[in-house]
Amino acid sequence: MICAHFICAILATTFVADDVATPRGITGSVTISHSGDPLQAKLDQGLSSPMLVRVTDITGGSTTPEYRYRIDYIGAVAGSFNLRDLITHRDGTPAIELGAIPVQIVSELPDKFGSDLFIVSAKPMFARSYYRVIIGLIAVIWIAIPIFVFVRRWILNKPVPVAPPPPPAPTFADQLRPLVEAAMNQGLAVHEQARLELLLMAFWSEQRNLASLPPVQAIEQLRIDPEASILIIAVEKWLHSRASATPQPTKDLAQLLAPFRGYAPIPLAEVSQ
Repeated sequence: MICAHFICAILATTFVADDVATPRGITGSVTISHSGDPLQAKLDQGLSSPMLVRVTDITGGSTTPEYRYRIDYIGAVAGSFNLRDLITHRDGTPAIELGAIPVQIVSELPDKFGSDLFIVSAKPMFARSYYRVIIGLIAVIWIAIPIFVFVRRWILNKPVPVAPPPPPAPTFADQLRPLVEAAMNQGLAVHEQARLELLLMAFWSEQRNLASLPPVQAIEQLRIDPEASILIIAVEKWLHSRASATPQPTKDLAQLLAPFRGYAPIPLAEVSQ
């Protein structure tokens, strides 16, 4: 039963070719009548295929079981072809019930020419011999660009010499140091002695809130202060003792100035007031 239906489908397919032979690169056409499932051209055709096919519905389907199709084709190479091999049903299944649809593609030019549509008389600008050279130049440029960027960045980003840190800000201990050192060795002039005593009085009066007291009472309070009295009594001894002062070691000087390291210097103009 199936074989009979298949044979009937083949017999029901007829075609009419417009031309017996079609030149290469020129469009030809074939008209067929088919009563089976709807037809279409294969979807995997490409520009590099030796034969390209397009199927177009013409008539049929409403009053008659037969459809008429127009098959346009164009051949890229000379030879004999069967258009049935390039046609399928619209659901993608092969149209094996179709009879053979032979066409002949002929060429009017020698085999060395690639197309019947035109003849290339001039040598291509980029022949195969130059293709590798161009690719090589592109590769060299591609590699040279990151190298250039890296070298340029390395030159521009050379490490800048680090500037030495600024010296620490002077403290009140630094202001007192030369005066105390000279006092320890009895090397102070009269005006320098007065400056040293005024600096100590100004500092401790502010720290102990003694500015409202008369100078005599303020001095008496500082002489009994556990912290302030250390340097004040030592300075009085160095400056006002008739006995020769004994030079003190540097360690003692550092200990005497330790309470004043965290404070800013006192302007001498304020002290003189």
